[in-house]
Amino acid sequence: MKEKYIITVIGKQTVDGEQDQIEVITAGDMVIEEEKITIVYPEYSEDVPAKRTDTTVTLERGVLSIDRQGEMSSHLILEQGKRHECLYQTPMGQMFIGIFTDDIDTRLDQSGGEITAAYQLDFNRTVVSYNEFHISIKEKQSA
Repeated sequence: MKEKYIITVIGKQTVDGEQDQIEVITAGDMVIEEEKITIVYPEYSEDVPAKRTDTTVTLERGVLSIDRQGEMSSHLILEQGKRHECLYQTPMGQMFIGIFTDDIDTRLDQSGGEITAAYQLDFNRTVVSYNEFHISIKEKQSA
């Protein structure tokens, strides 16, 4: 990975009226092809910096997929106005969760840009959380 970009991810989750927010700033890469944009970046645990999760975000024909490989692996599919069942792997086993995407907005080009999304997670068709994320991609400045 060339890590030509600074990637900032802000995620918000609301469960039972309580909101939690995380922020990750890391180096990564972005490849723009004809109809497909791929963003790749690592995330490291604050508690155990040696624990790494590799994340690949792909945007193709209005469908956003997020693949995370690490201790907590997942494959999420977000498509505005649609519900998808997605795999979520935890240390205790795997489960399928539903994701209904309320909104996706993307503004990307070779110099970077932004992706925002709002979606609901459900388990057995019962909503368990409301989620939002914002990904900002900026080219690293040459020294």
